[in-house]
Amino acid sequence: MPEKKIKILHVLDSLGVGGMERVVIDVVNNLDQSRFDHVVCCISRQGEAASHLREETRCVDLGKGAGADYLAPVKIARLINEEAPGIIHTQSWSGVDAAIAKMMARAARLVHSEHGRNFPHIHSEPLKRKVARRCLYHLSDAVFAISAEVRDYYCRETGFPSERMRVIPNGVDLRRIDRSDGGARAEWGIGPEDFVVGTVARLDATKDTITLARAFARLCRLRPGVKLKLLVVGAGDQKAVIENFITEQGLSAAVIFTGLRHDAPRLYGAMNVFALSSLSEGMPLTVLEAMSARLPIVATNVGALPELVEEGGTGFLVEPKDDQALAERLARFYSEPELARRFGEAARHKVEREYSLELMLRRYADLYLSVIRK
Repeated sequence: MPEKKIKILHVLDSLGVGGMERVVIDVVNNLDQSRFDHVVCCISRQGEAASHLREETRCVDLGKGAGADYLAPVKIARLINEEAPGIIHTQSWSGVDAAIAKMMARAARLVHSEHGRNFPHIHSEPLKRKVARRCLYHLSDAVFAISAEVRDYYCRETGFPSERMRVIPNGVDLRRIDRSDGGARAEWGIGPEDFVVGTVARLDATKDTITLARAFARLCRLRPGVKLKLLVVGAGDQKAVIENFITEQGLSAAVIFTGLRHDAPRLYGAMNVFALSSLSEGMPLTVLEAMSARLPIVATNVGALPELVEEGGTGFLVEPKDDQALAERLARFYSEPELARRFGEAARHKVEREYSLELMLRRYADLYLSVIRK
């Protein structure tokens, strides 16, 4: 007799634009439909990426907004009783409300995952958040992080045993990268002779894209007369700061701000090198996608980036806020195109081996099944 389908209730803050949200959507849309059903609960708001869910997937918006809502656990408990999931899968900080809800609702297994951290809690968290996370971990039937660095950070912060928190890395759909039409250069007026530094990121304090802008200005001074472009894909509250700096440097004609885009795989085809100047990262899907597109990487030495970017193999790592080192590494890829090609090929092979969507889905399925059968 075939096994009964497992219903999974995914609980997260919202389906806004971000790596964690993309992972949830990929899991919901691509996990074996003969074995798993899904419901998504967004605590604060549904978010613009919710439109990418499969049409038949129910997505519940609790509408908490930016403020506190002490009734959120009650609302989640009501949803748990209504949907009767076999597993509740919580993501990052939203897990605290969901864990309280689980204690008030019917029995279900609890899986929790940590995806990284954002400003201002990059280096440490307040004591009450550490205590809440530790309680959440102990209430969970399984806990995992998306990288060894994220696991080690939260285990160090909470005192939770690291051997009890497994690692399931993110994965990307290589077919989505390979299907892109490569027409982005023409769309943005980029000539075949232009050398394009690209980034895909939220323009906020955590991503620190202003440091990349400073590095690009240095690069322009290091390579006067060279046709250089900076392609910035993303939106956020730091955009005006970055634009003002670019204007002050007289580089407005060399910098392209695309705004928020949902066709990033197509835009990688316009780039010669991918750069990320973040102060903190989990395991950025944008870097995995850029590697899939055979781009060499220059990124900051934070989070899981050292696990992805092999220094001198698939790219270069620099320290956060070091715009001079960032500019010098970018200049190397302009000066040595064969090095850039070789690093890009190595990056693609690394993703194929270790970070494909298929591999990630298999790991998620194995985890869900082991929790149900435990």
